[in-house]
Amino acid sequence: MAQRKPEEKTTLDQVLRLVSQLTPEEQQILSEEFSKLLELRRKCAQAEASLDRGEGIPVEEVFAEFEAEYEGRKANK
Repeated sequence: MAQRKPEEKTTLDQVLRLVSQLTPEEQQILSEEFSKLLELRRKCAQAEASLDRGEGIPVEEVFAEFEAEYEGRKANK
């Protein structure tokens, strides 16, 4: 695939064309990764809203949750 210049915008049609060239397995992986990204964005929005309300979670708790999730994903591989 040709390297695009930084000022070029990738269109939806270009993305869909590339996705259609993936194998079904690659499409499944892409779908799973996209779902993870959407969940991360949802969690970030919840966290931002919580902070806006003056609520917060201690950083130690946040890192413990990240670490537990990371270890869980590592164990599933």
